[in-house]
Amino acid sequence: MKRIKLLTFVFLTILTISCSSDDDSSSNNENNITLGTSVYEMNTAIVEPTLNNSVFLSLTNSTEAQIEASFEGTTLNNVDYFTARISYPDLTSNVTYDLSDLSNLEFIVNGDVIDAEYENGFSQFYKSGSDPDLEVTQGSITVTNYSTDNLTLTLNFTRNDGTEISGTYEGSFIDISNSLER
Repeated sequence: MKRIKLLTFVFLTILTISCSSDDDSSSNNENNITLGTSVYEMNTAIVEPTLNNSVFLSLTNSTEAQIEASFEGTTLNNVDYFTARISYPDLTSNVTYDLSDLSNLEFIVNGDVIDAEYENGFSQFYKSGSDPDLEVTQGSITVTNYSTDNLTLTLNFTRNDGTEISGTYEGSFIDISNSLER
């Protein structure tokens, strides 16, 4: 009986230490976009260089596996999607791309991916659109590392209504020119 109590105590101790709050705090995820007081987790980055002499950059809360499944016909729901078209042939480490370097910029939340196309959703900000309050008036994207296996960037923008937008991403990315070609 003492042995069972000891094993139970050891098991509970290990379980408590393994699941301590410093391991599972959602605030530890640094890959996100913050819009005012709302925080949107970003799980995957996609880079598509040299498309019409510009590079397409996107961040999404979908995983790489979900994105690949969407190319096979899987419908995705509740997708948050940040996109920027940067007027350079490719991203470069240690470069800041100002708003004037972005030909397109948009962040849409709660949309769907149907037949590999993003649909619906609610615009949170964009470079130009139908609601002047949602238009971004200043800001930039800074790429601090862009290599074959890592992308590190920060973004900071201000909407016309004064709402501050910030974001960070650090991790691997999908290079559309090399993978997922269909």
